[in-house]
Amino acid sequence: MTAFHPFPRLPWEVRARIWELTVEPRTVEVNIEYEKTTVTDDMRARYSLAPDTSRWISILRLRSSTAVPAPLQACREARIHLTEGVGGLGNYRKAFHQLLAAINDGKEMPLQLELRLELGLGLEPRYVWVNFEMDMISIGQSMFTLFEPYYQNIKRLKFARDRNEWFCYFESKELRNFAKVREVYVVCLDGLDCWQGAEECCFPYSIENVLLIDWETGKTETPFETDARWDEIRAANYRKEGARINLDTHVPFVPWLPPGWFEGQEEWDDYYGDW
Repeated sequence: MTAFHPFPRLPWEVRARIWELTVEPRTVEVNIEYEKTTVTDDMRARYSLAPDTSRWISILRLRSSTAVPAPLQACREARIHLTEGVGGLGNYRKAFHQLLAAINDGKEMPLQLELRLELGLGLEPRYVWVNFEMDMISIGQSMFTLFEPYYQNIKRLKFARDRNEWFCYFESKELRNFAKVREVYVVCLDGLDCWQGAEECCFPYSIENVLLIDWETGKTETPFETDARWDEIRAANYRKEGARINLDTHVPFVPWLPPGWFEGQEEWDDYYGDW
């Protein structure tokens, strides 16, 4: 059966519930980037730009490869109910509007309609349909600060980072601004091994579900699993040096000292840091 013709004759409460049950979790790609555009002399003349306009305009662009949710394309009744009604699974809403069109010399720059079209911004701000209760918001390498208007809305977050950049830009602290987030996926651009110890220093304690994803292989681990794997690697190296290992801590029993041990050494990993 390709169509259920009696569907319109069902009671409204039944139809509404059926539409709600069509809602499924998705991964919604939302990439926001600044793109520099050169201000040419021809552009200045055609659009009568102010004399103090600098040579560059930074355009804030919103890109998403995620299609409109299927239930919203089913029919008018489904679209209205799932965007305006009070569904049990949460509603879809327009989000991530391209509110700030352009920046010139650190200030917001109003753009004429013709100039907006020339820069590829379109007549209206772009947006993405999102169900914040269920959808995973995947921002790639976009900066956290660009999503400030949605800090309180996003509950499932996915992003791609190199761990060194993660610390250099203090993003481990900025992640705390996503106050309602309960699940985080991190695409590790430098590989899973570089994220050992991440459980203690990279994520707020309020986030219970964190998954690390290797960018090249697609392998996944929780931070706890990554740390446990490296504990076993270190323990194996300790045993090669003749140590008797504490199975609970994966470190040698004291007073065992490896060859080359020097007075004042406090951390085992300082000695074995090259492994």
